[in-house]
Amino acid sequence: MAEKLKGKIAFVTGSARGLGAEVCKSFAEEGVTRIALADILENELFETSKQIERKYDIKTVPIVMDVSLEMDWISACNIVKKEFGSVNILVNNAGISHRVGFADCTIEDWSKVIAVNQTGTFLGMKHIAPLMKVCQGGSIINVSSIAGLTGYFAAAYTASKWAVRGMTKAAAMEFGEWDIRVNSVHPGFVWTPLTYPAKELTERFSEITALNRVGSADEIAKSIVFLASDDSSFVTGAELAIDAGLTAGGGVRKIAQSLNLIK
Repeated sequence: MAEKLKGKIAFVTGSARGLGAEVCKSFAEEGVTRIALADILENELFETSKQIERKYDIKTVPIVMDVSLEMDWISACNIVKKEFGSVNILVNNAGISHRVGFADCTIEDWSKVIAVNQTGTFLGMKHIAPLMKVCQGGSIINVSSIAGLTGYFAAAYTASKWAVRGMTKAAAMEFGEWDIRVNSVHPGFVWTPLTYPAKELTERFSEITALNRVGSADEIAKSIVFLASDDSSFVTGAELAIDAGLTAGGGVRKIAQSLNLIK
């Protein structure tokens, strides 16, 4: 075991299942000794927390919270200060998706997506960064999406993920004074509870990637481990596309192949 994160303390939102749960497992495998798991899904959260504690013999604290509510963040920080004292790693992973365009997006749908994906990330950085300052620095990883790199077709979701990308760069500049690095990751289509209901869409998008396949949550988690570790000590304000080459021009290549322009 490499233990790239040996002795570190992590806070991961949206960690009851899917990518968030996989990130927590990868962190535990790499030596994190304590993890605060936060999610609104209470039953799944407590079960994931117990599983990680039993398998990796580390301290976990499940925190039931709505990331869009500032009072929940204040309460979560109080719990973390009491249990851990400080935090080395924050992963703002909690998010929701609503795949409709401008014409069909209601203001209620818009507000909900922005509240969770954008405001939740903002509040996480605002309240957790001071806890990182206590331990002389840390790493924040904000989970955006390929929708934060392209003109994606879901209006509210795209707006929220571009906002995460921009906030990441602003936070990198501000928190650099505290030796806190802030980076964003931009996953492509991977199998998670958010993508299972859109199976056909997910599989079709995989056809225009360079690798011609759907990814796994484990593959995204490993990249997040890199950004959380000292291996990325000179990386901040960056964006990492983890999308099998989709945003690198996969669609253009697919068309060129269909026209027999390339083999």
